[in-house]
This record gives sequence, structure tokens and C-alpha cells, in this order.
Amino acid sequence: MLVAAAGCAFIAGNPPVEMATSSTVDREGAQAALRLAESDYEQGRFAAAAARADSLEAAWRELEPLRGLADRALSVAGRALEAQRLPGAAADRYGRLLARGPAAPLGTATLERLVRILSDTGREPEAVAAILSAPGGLETIGAENLRRLTGALTLQELRALTGNFPPETAAAAIVHTQLIRLLIVEEQGDEARRLAARILDGQPAEPERVTAEMIVGAETDLGSGSARIGAILPLTGDLAALGRVLREGIELAVERYRDERPAGFDIELIFVDDESNPENTANLVRSLERQDVVAILGPLRSESFAAASRARGNQRLPVISPTATDVLRPGSATYTLYDAGTRVSDVAGELARWTLEDLRLRRVAVLEPDGVGLGGAIDAFTRTIRENGGLLVGHERYDPGVTTFQAPIEAVAASEPDVVFAPAASVSGVLAIAPQLFYYGLYNVIVLGSGAWAEPAALRRLERFATDHRVIGLATDRVSPGTPWRRFVADYERRYRKTLRDNIMPALAHDATLLVLSALDGARLPIPAALAAYLESGPEVEGVTGRLRPDAERSVVRRSTEIRMLVDGSPVEANREELLTWLAEVRAAPSPFAPRDSLRVDTLRADTRPRARTASIR
Repeated sequence: MLVAAAGCAFIAGNPPVEMATSSTVDREGAQAALRLAESDYEQGRFAAAAARADSLEAAWRELEPLRGLADRALSVAGRALEAQRLPGAAADRYGRLLARGPAAPLGTATLERLVRILSDTGREPEAVAAILSAPGGLETIGAENLRRLTGALTLQELRALTGNFPPETAAAAIVHTQLIRLLIVEEQGDEARRLAARILDGQPAEPERVTAEMIVGAETDLGSGSARIGAILPLTGDLAALGRVLREGIELAVERYRDERPAGFDIELIFVDDESNPENTANLVRSLERQDVVAILGPLRSESFAAASRARGNQRLPVISPTATDVLRPGSATYTLYDAGTRVSDVAGELARWTLEDLRLRRVAVLEPDGVGLGGAIDAFTRTIRENGGLLVGHERYDPGVTTFQAPIEAVAASEPDVVFAPAASVSGVLAIAPQLFYYGLYNVIVLGSGAWAEPAALRRLERFATDHRVIGLATDRVSPGTPWRRFVADYERRYRKTLRDNIMPALAHDATLLVLSALDGARLPIPAALAAYLESGPEVEGVTGRLRPDAERSVVRRSTEIRMLVDGSPVEANREELLTWLAEVRAAPSPFAPRDSLRVDTLRADTRPRARTASIR
């Protein structure tokens, strides 16, 4: 009777009625009280359900006959808190419930809920600890899910877990195996071998056993053996021509590796054909996994790239696309070399930083072409200018579809900038805007351009007055002599006996392969998770298309921006003194269109201090 009264008279927030001894417990009344809490939950009264269930659990937890009902009440409280989007409070209830060792199916469902909450809120170490602590935790969550969770842990987090859970069980062996992979990356091979031997003394599943055996049996210097790399390319269908040149870039990278690293890994390439159809991606990924590849190159399209990430059974298997233009959703161990938004934004932000820190000119304007996908670059440029003390004196837009841009150019000139950011999305855009900047008043400012300004096709067709002393940011320098790009072109044309021209696609495939090969050498272990861990450390790799740095958080490969100025139609390293001298000279000289006042050289050599300006100087 007392138990029934406690449930029925309960008001949210009030303490529960004090319970009688176990000898006076009314089990039917308690069940009725619990049904009220469950009814609140089912009808969406989540706050009332959580409060009622918490109160009942507090009242019943010490009464042995009602221990099972107390467990159910704690489960209701957790689910009600989850429904209120209070994951921390819900995880607390689930953790308390698991500590009491509830029987299945309640224990199984509770562990699943707790692990999901912890992993969704960035608490992977706690999620792994919960799995290792719970009887049957591995069977409940699954080995692949545990491998995925451990793959997100740092070396320090893994050390803490392995200190509490010896590797005798299959579940603990997964965590210890991930630790030895990171130890290999950190060049702590001796410790890795000792741990691998302990794993083999227990009951590891096959993937962990194979890894441990490989490490125990390895030579003192790891970094050799065989490794398979898969590649998903369109070798038939509409995109077959593109697939073939990408394959050539991959093969060339492996040939170079074999020549330069004869004692390195024995690389086997496995090419599969997606027939230019994104719907084939998932099956091809699974096929390559069955062949034990250490990484997958491709696929080409953004939607196929996303499908490949989802289809992996092992979420630590690296997937590196040379050409996916967008990251639809960042994924573990996935990267694209061609994310358009990242590329243009990084270059624009670096140009802005260079303007303020190296050139030390503050008065900046922007001339923006509408509708050509450069909004991200403009945002990155203007944000960097404002955040670092620059002065944005003008911002004009123009329609690149028309033939004359006089009005916006003259408006920018009237704002009297020292520097104008005038990106273009293509060679045709550069050819259209570059001469008009000069003719309509921006002949005496430093113009900053995007990578399209340095395209060989643009430089071949523009007169020197439209290009000289323009400054460009390049992720890939394809014009200057002696660059990795020029060496790649020579190797490619010699190997395949055809002209590469300005086609960057095989170079992107080459660099995607280079990242995998660099990860193999860096991890020194032909295991996907070891490569994934190495790539996540953010190594910088000198590639054909620039200095590459994987960004695991965004699933992209970033490139260091090279700042160049155009002189005599060619990009050379930007020189501040030369640029400022040129700027002073063109402002001091008579205008090519009308007489203008001059500006002394020493005013241009000043840093960020404000200065008076005359209206006649643009």
C-alpha cells in the first residue's frame, strides 16, 4: 500500500514517500506506479516521466523484491531524459543501471543506448570502457563498432584503457591492437612487440591476431612486406577517358616509389571498374575489402566518394579521391584532393594574410564576379582582412557574362585602394577582366588574382601590361621552371609517349597515391588503421599538385599556398620591395590616360600606420 501511494501521489519534484521494509512490499502496487511513469513517457510527457521514474528508483533501489522494477524505472528515466535532449543526464542513468548488472534484454538495450550517446557526444573513451566492462559487451555492440570507436582514441586514451583491461579477451584485444598501431606510428616498436605478444597469449579475433603476429614477426625495422592498394575508376562508360589518365597517374606514382624505395613495401595495385555508374560503388568497396587492401583510391564523383565512405565495413580503411569536388559529409579516414571550396578559400585567406603581414598595405578593395562559385574565396579574403586590422575600402560586383565592366572597376578605383582582390573562376574570366582593370583606372594598384591568373593558357594570351606585377596565390605552380609539376610532366610524357598539356587529373591521381605510399612508409605497417592514424597526424607531403596536408576533420587534403608575382608573363616568388617600388613608380609617372599627382616612394614603404591621401591618387 505504501509503494502504491508513493507512485500515485507523486508530484514531480517532491521527494518519494519513505518506503516500508521488504516484508511489507506491495509488488502489484509498485508495478502500477511504474506503469504510470511508462505511460507518461509513451504519451510524450518526458519531464514528468523522468521525475516520476527517478523518484520510484530512489524508493525501490534498496528493496531486494523490487530491484528489477527499480532497474526498469531507471531505464525509463534515461529514455525520458534522452527525449528531452539531455544526453549527459541520460548517460548517467544508463551508467548507473549497467553497474547493477541487469539481465537481458534490459542490459543489452541499455548498453546500446549508453554507447550511442557517448560516441555521439565525443566521449569515445567512456563508450569503449562501458563495452569492455559489460558482460557480453562485444557481442552486444559488435566487433566492427568497437574497432571504429577505438580508432578515434588518442595514444594517451588507449594507454589508460589498456591499463585497466588486460588483453585476454577478444574485446580488450581490439583496444590493445589499436594501441600497438599507434605505437608503431610513434616509432615505439619494442613496446608494440611486447604488447603484441600479450595479445597472442589471449583470445584475439582474426584481425587482431593477424596484426599481432605481423608485429611480433617483423624485423627490427618495420616498413617492408607486401601491401595491396585498391582503386575504383571508370574504366568503361562515359568517363572512361578520364579513368584511363587517372590510372596512368596512379601507376606512375607506384613506379616512382619502387625506383626510389627498393627496400620498401612490395605494392600491388588492384583496379576495379565502376563503369561510370555511382551505384556500383558500394559493391566494389566491399570487394576490395575482401582482398585486404590497405587503402582505396577514388572513386571520382562526390556522391560516389560519400557512398564509398558509408560502404566500408572497416571505417578505418582510408579512402582518398583525387577528384571529388565536394565533401557531402566528412568521414573517418576519407579525403579528397579536389574539394573546390577548400582550395579557393585557403588561397584567398593566405593572400589576405600576406597583404597585411608581408606587403604591409592596409587599404584593400574587392572586385567580385557574380555567380561563378567564388563566394567562399571572397568571404575568406574579406574575413581575414577585417580580423587582422585591414581596411576594406571598396567591394564591387560585376556580371562576368557581359563584355564591359567599366562602372564597377571605376567605383573600386574611386575608393583609392592600394590592393585589389580580383579573382576569376576560369581562364576566360581572366582574359575578360585583366585588360579592363588597366583601361578603367586600376593600373596603379597591386592586383591580387586567383590561380586562374597563372594558368598557362591565360599567360600565353595576355599582354604584359595586363599581367605584370599582378600577385597570385597558387596551390599548384604549373608554370615556373623546376617545380614538381614540371618534373611530373616530363616523366608522364616520357612514360606514356603523349602530351599532357595542362591536364591536372593524372597529377591528382599521382598525389592521392603518394599520400597512401607516404602513409605506408610513415606507419611502417600495412594495416588500414595504421595508415589512417598516420594521415590523421597531419603530415606534410611534397606532391606534384603542391605541398599536401590531410585535414581529417574536414575530409580534405589542404595545400600550402605559394605567393607569386607575374613578371614578363611568368610567376616568380613575390618580392615586397620590387612590388612597392613598382607601385610607387606607376603612381609617380604620368597617367597613361590623364595627368595625375605623384606619390612618394617612402609613403609606400610605411607599414600599417594611417597616412593622408590626395584625391587624385587612386
